[in-house]
This record gives sequence, structure tokens and C-alpha cells, in this order.
Amino acid sequence: MKDNDDVTRDRRVFFRSRDLLILVALIVLALILYVVTWTTRASSESVAKIYHDGQLLEVVKLVPGEEREFRFDIEPSIVIRQFADQSIAFMSSDCPDRVCVKSGRIKRPGDFAACVPNRFLIVIEGTAELSEGEDVDFVA
Repeated sequence: MKDNDDVTRDRRVFFRSRDLLILVALIVLALILYVVTWTTRASSESVAKIYHDGQLLEVVKLVPGEEREFRFDIEPSIVIRQFADQSIAFMSSDCPDRVCVKSGRIKRPGDFAACVPNRFLIVIEGTAELSEGEDVDFVA
């Protein structure tokens, strides 16, 4: 004779169709949130801030169709280029591994590139103004 524990173990189902439906709904919701945040991030105007050793050297407005090159007297081997597609990148450096040059172009707010041996940093920040009634919500 089987006791109650054996009977309930036999009837347990590891994965029900209802569980699958919930899982699919969560994945769809996550994808929707990702697409919405990605499109709003990419559509705002942005600026590139170039820092050396923690000090701001230049603020570059990333405007479509504008191309420029930046060199600084502090470190003449560093060449930074702004591209027409609103991106910016390290083009050359004298650091040994050249990771900064290999990192490629950055263009979305939140992206950054760094040349650690030469202490250079490029950070992309959004400049979109908050609309009326929209404010940052801080929770302490």
C-alpha cells in the first residue's frame, strides 16, 4: 500500500502549460521594455565629454553630418575623431595594447571609451530636456 506522500509525488507535474504562458508573457514584457528604452535613448540629442585625468577638456555636441578631429597638447599622440553619424572614437594612441582604439565608435548615451594608460575618457551623455511635469523620482 502506498502512503499519501507517494500518491502526491506521482501526481506532481514539473512544468504546466500555465507556467509556460507566464514565462512567455514575462519574456514579451521584457522585450517591449528593452525596445522602448533603447529607442528613447538613441533618439535624444547627445554630447560627448572628453576628460583627461578627471578634468573636463571638451564638450562635443554630436551633430549629424559634422566630422572633426581632436588633439590635445597634454597628450599629442591621442587622436579623437567625431564622425558624421553622431559617433566618436579614439583613432590613435601610443599606449601599448591600444584597447581604446580597438573599442570602436560610441554613440548612445551611457556609452564610454577609455585610454587608461594615458588617462583619457570619453563619455556620451544625453541632453534631452525633461518635459513639463516630468521629473526625476528619487527614493531615499
